[in-house]
Amino acid sequence: MLMYHPAFDANHCLYRIVSILHATTGTQINWQLLRMLDFYYLFPSQLKNIKPWPREIGKLKIQVMKIPDQFEDLSNPARTFFELETFQKTAVLELIAKGVLSKSSFDKGIMALEPDTLPTAYKALLDGDDFLKSDAFEVITKALPSTKFNGSNGLKFRSGLMEYIYDL
Repeated sequence: MLMYHPAFDANHCLYRIVSILHATTGTQINWQLLRMLDFYYLFPSQLKNIKPWPREIGKLKIQVMKIPDQFEDLSNPARTFFELETFQKTAVLELIAKGVLSKSSFDKGIMALEPDTLPTAYKALLDGDDFLKSDAFEVITKALPSTKFNGSNGLKFRSGLMEYIYDL
């Protein structure tokens, strides 16, 4: 039986990354944070597993708890997160090659869309996407980037998806 999941669809990965970066314009997003935001885009119910929930976005925990559980069993989220990296790297490099992502920002470790590269029709597609209007997407693109990312109190530690012990 052939099973489809958007996690391992290269074109869906392109769409997710552009969606995230479009929604976070003006916020500095590094590679590791982009990977994490993409993971939560795919599996929004995994936001419930961020423990302890960051105080600086404490008021949004109620929204997160309302996110319905996913139908698939994600028994090892860290492994899934690791397996996504190949698709994410490929998507980012393709977006740079097409001139959608800024190469100069990328060289500095920041993921940023080139200004005015998205066609009007594509922006309209993003505006019509119901998930991009959801509470989950708001938490992913507005709240998570505003929290501490590194260290023992950072999002890397709280999510359980990345190694944090060697952070400075």
